[in-house]
Amino acid sequence: MKTGSNRSKLRTWVVCLAALVTAFPSESSGGPDANESYAEANRFFDQGQFAQAIESYKTAISENPGFVAAYHNLALAAEMVDRKQAIEAWKRFIEAAGDKEQFKFDVARIRARVQIMERMPDLPEALQPSRYVAEVGDYYWNISRNSEGEEWSRFPLKVYLGSAPQMKWQEGARQAYDTWAALFPLQLVARPEQGDIRLSWNPANLGERRAGEEMEWVDFKREGNELTARRIAVISVDQNFNWAKDDMRAIITHELGHALGIKGHSDTKKDIMYMEMQRKVYSRTFGGFPLQFWKSLVKEPSQRDINTLIRLYNHPGSSVRFR
Repeated sequence: MKTGSNRSKLRTWVVCLAALVTAFPSESSGGPDANESYAEANRFFDQGQFAQAIESYKTAISENPGFVAAYHNLALAAEMVDRKQAIEAWKRFIEAAGDKEQFKFDVARIRARVQIMERMPDLPEALQPSRYVAEVGDYYWNISRNSEGEEWSRFPLKVYLGSAPQMKWQEGARQAYDTWAALFPLQLVARPEQGDIRLSWNPANLGERRAGEEMEWVDFKREGNELTARRIAVISVDQNFNWAKDDMRAIITHELGHALGIKGHSDTKKDIMYMEMQRKVYSRTFGGFPLQFWKSLVKEPSQRDINTLIRLYNHPGSSVRFR
């Protein structure tokens, strides 16, 4: 997380995917009614209304059983509703595409996708697609390039908070943990070696304008004849500034978001994963003397933050809907 003015520009990642198809051969298109239902489904999809999109894709398919693009997008929308339904829908897409040369690459890609989905771990309730709030949306495409493959597969994640040099920082860190623990399966541990995510309170030079930092590595150990690997995430905070408790809460909450899998930033200031810690400055007069106050604007994950995390954990890799 950075601190400072709004002049810092958020770097936007453009996801380039071979799966993006902008035109289809005539045999993949439906009649007028099917095309209308298909266009409606695509609009629902882009609005994050995945359940409604599924119904419209099904309508398009009922109007034209050979509508390959509709099968594809139906499966992609189903990934955000129910995994089993999505796997079945992908298999229907493979059948519909058959041995058509123009879909040869897509069929191979989807066969691999289905295999990944069948091996994905069962997700905790907090990450189920049913918790996705369509009206709010997400910023999945902003973070997908760096975040995919960074999801955790064991739950609950164990978190070591350590001992902060100031009590107000310790309180802020604990509040940040409690905020995420209400949304994501986490467990506090007493020793650093037990933690999957660990807070480091050692003095660290994080560079100009960086309030906090999250870094990861893999810890390899040999046990008998076997080599084991464990993923570790460490959060550090710039201790050269006398952060208020609410500041520390915002910093740790943001860095925990990175540790949970969001390896990027939101493009909206109301999200905890926005790249800067926002401050609101206002003035009052007391006893004839002007006083200036400020407060952090965001202290906890927004529904967009939560939606993005849910979408990340329910996707077995990037794929863009057919146009």
